Amino acid sequence: MNNTLDAFLIFGFLAFFELWGGAAIGAGVAGRKALPIVWGALIGGLPLYFGIERGIVLGAWGGLLWQITALLAAGLTVGLRLPRVRAFFLRAGMNALMIGTFVMLAGAAVGAWLFRVGSEPLSLGIGGLLFFFGALWVGSGIQQLRTKDEGQKTDGG
Repeated sequence: MNNTLDAFLIFGFLAFFELWGGAAIGAGVAGRKALPIVWGALIGGLPLYFGIERGIVLGAWGGLLWQITALLAAGLTVGLRLPRVRAFFLRAGMNALMIGTFVMLAGAAVGAWLFRVGSEPLSLGIGGLLFFFGALWVGSGIQQLRTKDEGQKTDGG
């Protein structure tokens, strides 16, 4: 990733995660809820690795600055100015999506650890089942987010 265009494209793509994570952090802080803050730190914080690595290896800190700016801007904007976005991140469907993300992360970590200690079948079985269960939980959250309020539902006619 020595080319400037490559770096621009990568950090442009990662900005999506920074904005999403920052928005969750801002909503969590404003709503005084820990789950969106922790989830936002995961989604918005993990991609900072690429900016840190580029800064250390190439001495080019612009990508990290871009990432931190996007993370902070989204957090402050949602936390202070965008009540609809804040309400979206505090909905029950987002809670299910966030919990499912952590279950998927746990499945990946357990699977990687079991593979590391030399048990590939257990790695695939236990890690895969945890990851699958987390994915189902994420899907449940997405379904909850897509479903309208119960009072607005009709019987199809």
